[in-house]
Amino acid sequence: MSIKTYWNNCSDNWFEKNRPNHEAVMANPSTGFPTDVFLMIQNYMGNIRGKNVLVPSSGDNVAVFAFNLLGAKVTSCDLSENQIKNAIKIANENDWNIEFVIQDTMTLDKIADNKYDLVYTSNGAHVWISDMPKMYQNINRVLKPGGYSIFFETHPMGRPFDMTTYEVKIKQHYTDVHIWANDAVPNYLWRTQDFVNAIAINGFIIRKMLEFHSHPNDLSCHNYLCVDVEDEKAVNNWPGNTFDWKVNPWAALPSCLCLCSQKI
Repeated sequence: MSIKTYWNNCSDNWFEKNRPNHEAVMANPSTGFPTDVFLMIQNYMGNIRGKNVLVPSSGDNVAVFAFNLLGAKVTSCDLSENQIKNAIKIANENDWNIEFVIQDTMTLDKIADNKYDLVYTSNGAHVWISDMPKMYQNINRVLKPGGYSIFFETHPMGRPFDMTTYEVKIKQHYTDVHIWANDAVPNYLWRTQDFVNAIAINGFIIRKMLEFHSHPNDLSCHNYLCVDVEDEKAVNNWPGNTFDWKVNPWAALPSCLCLCSQKI
């Protein structure tokens, strides 16, 4: 099954699942980002109002809606027609002026050169990308000189582990986690060096890197307890505070990676 077909098939359920996150962003746009990531955006972008922001692989569009409510001029891109369709429905219901484009993040061939102040991707974008250097080549192209690329992702440090249990168990070598198939859909599990190298070879300067564990008040789409958060039984049966590393050993490791780089 192609990635595009996979997301077209599950998009309706995905947007329904994320309804609480969309409502939270409408009440407080800053919640559209993990706490640490929002602070980084503020630090490098200042007041986002009026700035051109591109969100490729926009998925649930939580970040898109947040940027829009913060006053940015936002373009939302996704390979899946149904993801875009569902996002447009919400935007129209709220009379939001957001540009939506059906677009492959690796090419961005419908996106103009030197247009954007910021290109932002949130968690889960890179797992669908088979050619990360090509992705960042085109992100560099569409950014204005001096513009920023900021991404937030699940930290690759967790890739060797069995993430379906609170018991810390190695299931594969760190360097052997490039590609796996989920329901015959390709997933690309990149290492930290893969992110850094893709950015560096395309002429960016890396301004800051964050490795952090999600906060208890972060939205569910940004908040990782180191087991499947959909498995309510597993989460509810875990004793104590899952963010206390003395109780939950996963909390001692960074669950999230964020990189801010600048086009020169």
